[in-house]
Order: sequence, then structure tokens, then C-alpha cells
Amino acid sequence: MRVLLVGAGGMLGSAVRRAAPSASELVALRHADLAVEDARAVAEAVRRERPDWIINCAGYTQVDRAEAEPEAAQRVNAEGPANLARAAHQTGARLLQISTDYVFDGTATRPYREDDPVGPLNVYGRTKLAGEQTVQEILPRSHLIVRTQWLFGEGGRNFVATILRLARERSELKVVNDQHGRPTYAPDLAGALWKLIAYDARGTVHCANEGEATWFDVATAAVGAAGLRVRVEPCTTTDMPRPAPRPAFSVLDCARYTTLVRSPMQPWAAGLAEYVRRTNRLTA
Repeated sequence: MRVLLVGAGGMLGSAVRRAAPSASELVALRHADLAVEDARAVAEAVRRERPDWIINCAGYTQVDRAEAEPEAAQRVNAEGPANLARAAHQTGARLLQISTDYVFDGTATRPYREDDPVGPLNVYGRTKLAGEQTVQEILPRSHLIVRTQWLFGEGGRNFVATILRLARERSELKVVNDQHGRPTYAPDLAGALWKLIAYDARGTVHCANEGEATWFDVATAAVGAAGLRVRVEPCTTTDMPRPAPRPAFSVLDCARYTTLVRSPMQPWAAGLAEYVRRTNRLTA
């Protein structure tokens, strides 16, 4: 199986590259090698490599900055997937597109299923949804959209890394306790993506580590796992306003993933503990 990985230099792309099965023939391209917003370059790369699968880990993921840079987010998150989908259609490849819980408005009272109504609250969510819709239109029978959330891991900026840094600089942290999701460890998600490809999954699949949490829960667990002595206090979203509004409840229902691959991902706390251990070793 020949796989073209786009966005291979980011946090998730790096994890996908490391988790690649030995039987796969992987071509990994970073943004410097291929910018997904460049339609001609994308068409040429896909034509040259002739992959069976394309995994798109490229994305404009700076949620707050996207409010001030909607055109930049649109180019990467919406036009980029469209370019890849058109190239996949021309060569017969299948496309795995990464998406987000931020396509939902957060008003649900139970975890979101794949077919629940969408209603993004911010530019990032709207551009990711536009990318989903374009991929579905161009590749109605050969796409796989994987929505995930609250990603953390090595090789990129993330909430857990920020908390650990601040915990070493301050004596007290205030963290939002009224936003709910499923924290997801990048290496766990990477392994899940390869499983979905192995099972030839299609359509939309929600994929995240097991267990629900708030950002306060994640921060408390991270500080505890790192053995740092800092006071972590809960606060509300209103107490800490951000440029981009966030959904209050965006927990993903991952039952379809579990059914497809016959096992769930590990609990988020286990992934967090592993990440903290690896981070401590690297900084020791």
C-alpha cells in the first residue's frame, strides 16, 4: 500500500509518520515540500506519487489567530482539502481528511455522533467544515473524514505543553472548567488512523481517547503527572475571554470507531501520563 502523507512536519503528521506500518510505502511531505493550498503543486505531487491513500495532516490550527486571518485559514483548511480531493479523484486515490469537534456548536447534552447537525462558532471551525464538505462532494465514495479533538503530543504547540511550562513559571494557574471534550494523544490518534486505513473505513468517523474532561481536569492531571507543585484553580470561559468562541460541550461519540476497529483508544489520562514521562525525559 502506497500512502502520501501531507503535513508530515506537524505534531500529528510526525506521529503518523512514526506509526506507519512496515508493510506500507510511505511518502511523507512537509509544508516546505508541498503546500496544500497550491493546486498545481498538489496535482503534480499526487500524479507523480500515485498513492493508494492520501492522509492530510496539514491544517491552519491557530484557532484564535484565524479570527483575524480568515483568508489564510480558508486557503489551508478548505481550499487545501479541495485540491487534494480533486487530485485523488483524478488518480483513483482515497483521501483521509482530519477534522475537528469545532464543527459543532456545543449545545448538545450528549456526545456528538457523526451525523449530528453541525454549527461551528468560529472561523477555524467554519473553514474545517468547508473542507469536509468539499471532500465529500468530490469524493463521495472514497473519502474518510476523521474528526478528533483536544490534541496534544510532541512536535507542536498544545495545551498540555503550555500548562507544564506555566506551572514551572508560576505559583498558581487558573484554567477553564466549563468546556468539555475528549483529550487526544497524537500517537494514539496516529495509530487509530492506520487502523482505519487497514479496515478500509469510509465516510466520517469520530476518533479520540476514551473519557471526558474539562481543560481544568487536563491541567490538574498534567501538573500531577509531572510532580509540579503549583495551585490549579478552576474558572469559567467568561473569566478568560478569547478572540474565538469555543463550544461549551463538544465531546465526540467514538462508538463508530470502536465498532470499525473492534477496540477503543486508551483513556486520555494514560496518554497524558505517557506524554509527560516522555517530555520529562527529553528535558532532563
